[in-house]
Amino acid sequence: MLRVAIVSDTHGYSVLDTALPTQWTRNTNVLRNKTLLAPDYGVMYVAAFLKSRAFEGLDLQVINLVADIFGEVELYRDVGEGPPHEGSDCPLNCEERRAEARSYLRDALRDYDPQVILYPLSFYYLALHAREALKEIKETVPGAWLVTGGAYATLHAREVLGDGAADFVVRGEGEWTTLELLRAIERGEVEFSRIHGLSWRRDGASFHNRPRERENDIDLFPHMYTVAEEFKIGLRHRILNELRTYEDYIPGNGMLTSRGCYGACTFCLDPVLWGRRTRYHSPEYVRRAVEFCWNNYPDENRLFYFGDATFVTGRSRFFKMLDGLKGIPYAYNAQTRTESLSPQVLRAMAECNFATVGMGVESFNDAVLRDSVRKRSSREEVLRAAREARDLGMRAILTFIVGLPGEDRDSIEESLEILHREGIVDAAFFPLVVFRGTELYERLVARSTPEELEELRLTPWSEEYYMVGEEFPTVASLVRYADELNLRVREPS
Repeated sequence: MLRVAIVSDTHGYSVLDTALPTQWTRNTNVLRNKTLLAPDYGVMYVAAFLKSRAFEGLDLQVINLVADIFGEVELYRDVGEGPPHEGSDCPLNCEERRAEARSYLRDALRDYDPQVILYPLSFYYLALHAREALKEIKETVPGAWLVTGGAYATLHAREVLGDGAADFVVRGEGEWTTLELLRAIERGEVEFSRIHGLSWRRDGASFHNRPRERENDIDLFPHMYTVAEEFKIGLRHRILNELRTYEDYIPGNGMLTSRGCYGACTFCLDPVLWGRRTRYHSPEYVRRAVEFCWNNYPDENRLFYFGDATFVTGRSRFFKMLDGLKGIPYAYNAQTRTESLSPQVLRAMAECNFATVGMGVESFNDAVLRDSVRKRSSREEVLRAAREARDLGMRAILTFIVGLPGEDRDSIEESLEILHREGIVDAAFFPLVVFRGTELYERLVARSTPEELEELRLTPWSEEYYMVGEEFPTVASLVRYADELNLRVREPS
């Protein structure tokens, strides 16, 4: 029997274990709780595929580092009242709970004694902590093969293997590569050069096999809720919905209806990871997943979220997909590309009971959008879509980036004036952060010394970097201005 441990909640575990003050304040409770408990779509898809293709003797066990041991809603709530930026007094914010999570990881691995451990590493925010966790796992179960994958691991495979803990990095889409790797291990193989999409380590040397071609028919991959029981999805949804506030339109129920994005945004990882190629799930596949959630996770809010940027592209498929959803009366929410939001699309969404439409606007400066961001949408397209969405009874939620090359404060202030003039208060401004592989990251590296780059890390554990420039020469000035804008956007002009 090949015992394979699949570790979930790795991002939440890092948030818990690092105890960064910026995460554990009252005003970050919504985002923090979502990070602690939201399902990891990537590892769930891999687990679902492995379960569906399980070969004789394959035994899978999921270890949920947060959901297995912190299953009471009271653990996530602030106990008393206080100023928004005051440290959180929720029961999870203590060393005793952090020690409990560390002990659970060690004890669960020792008790199960796996031959293979899958530990996903997708997130950048606390990536360096996750790499340390890989080392601790290797010390705990030194005889096990340690496998990682995900967005971060894909783009940092050399460094991850260089740490000396992980034996394999699954690069890119993980289902087929992971299955082939487990079959090779089960057969007792020690040479893995034939497995496409795999990086691996042997005798101190690292090897990086050729990339794997993307699967064209992504309906071959079972939807992630087929492993809902193993990942405690019902518990997660119940807690997240009890903790939900009005402003939080992204609930526990959700999915991606596509993989990849055709865009070329200079700050985004999607073009780097997917090569600007998009593949779609069929309307029937989407309906099965949504219907499963409706039948299995009843709650008073009844919300569902679609998180893929290309949700409304592929018009024929899109309209068929909405037709299939009409009999499932969720209040739907989506975050998508603005240039696809035609009047016909917005009307169809309203008729299908969509409550919110999120738009990644980035800037109302068309020159910045065209030359610096490389987005296809324009200011007028965004404003038209926002007006029409609101006229149809939906919330239009707009997000902007502060610090884009070529945009000064006067331009950003103009964006704020437009929001006030249009009466749009559902808007948020984020300081620009960049990731390896993106065009803006390469620009930042080209003009920064290693010491300067180190000072720009989002956190000491992060592999995200603030993008400073002429208009915002320091991290403090960039963050302070973004915070100021978020306060002013809800104030009357």
